[in-house]
Amino acid sequence: MDFREMTYITTVADCGSITAAAKKLYISQPSLSYIVSKVEQDVGVKLFERKNYPLTLTYAGEKYVETARKILALNDNLRRELLDIGLGEKGQINLGIPTERAGYMLPEVLMRFKEKFPGVEVRLFEANSDTLLEQLTRDEINFYIIPRSRSELPEGIKTELIYKEKLYLVTGPDVVKPEMMKEGSDTVVNLGSLKQMPFILLKKGHAIRKKTDSVLRRHKISPQQIMEVSSCISAVQLARGGLGVTIVPERAIDVLGNVEGLCCYSYAEEPDSWNVNVVYKEDAYLDRSERYLIDLMKEVFEERQQSGG
Repeated sequence: MDFREMTYITTVADCGSITAAAKKLYISQPSLSYIVSKVEQDVGVKLFERKNYPLTLTYAGEKYVETARKILALNDNLRRELLDIGLGEKGQINLGIPTERAGYMLPEVLMRFKEKFPGVEVRLFEANSDTLLEQLTRDEINFYIIPRSRSELPEGIKTELIYKEKLYLVTGPDVVKPEMMKEGSDTVVNLGSLKQMPFILLKKGHAIRKKTDSVLRRHKISPQQIMEVSSCISAVQLARGGLGVTIVPERAIDVLGNVEGLCCYSYAEEPDSWNVNVVYKEDAYLDRSERYLIDLMKEVFEERQQSGG
């Protein structure tokens, strides 16, 4: 077995197809089929059930792929550590991040990063939180940014806090009546009073959808009318138009600025919030440029919060 063969077998397992894996690996389908057969002959067992489509791993195949991923990760860690000894002035960081969060978090961070590491390319992988976790598991990305706690992630995953982000209930004008507010407050809404309202929710797979579902369960709310969207900004704009109410992170409000007719409320005595974390494998080696990028994000958002921005 060698690293190339391990890479090929794990890619076939990820793609569920030799044809699709060959395209991803930039080799011919016959060549990849030959390599898969050769590996199976070398180890003396079948790794794939070829009668199934997409291809599935045999029990032996599952063991092979599990071990191959660990070996490839160790090899990559060693390679990156040796490169780091050479000051880490060249290289590539594969960074996962939800699409809207990229536009909010990264412009200033990446400009400052390039000043320090002009020879390091940062490649963005934009997707929802569930997809990013899958990409991290397959070592397609080095780390990703997501507002999700450690308890929501599988074993072997580590998180570091970048900043805390508040969450708000957003509506259009005149949706929340005075009697719907918590007694003695003009900023905290009684969420239970909105149970008959239409709710605008992000589609499943997004971190804010999981958070909203949790909040609604806690308040024993089962919305009768739901509109699902793919964007927090779209959710805010639809809520502003009076089409429902939504719960979104503060960044979705910030990027729109002072929009007329936008009403934002807390739905708890203490404003709800979540941790925006960087997520990576516990056994991953972070080189100088990666460590700097993570620390820089922390620094930029600490500066923003201190300035009230």
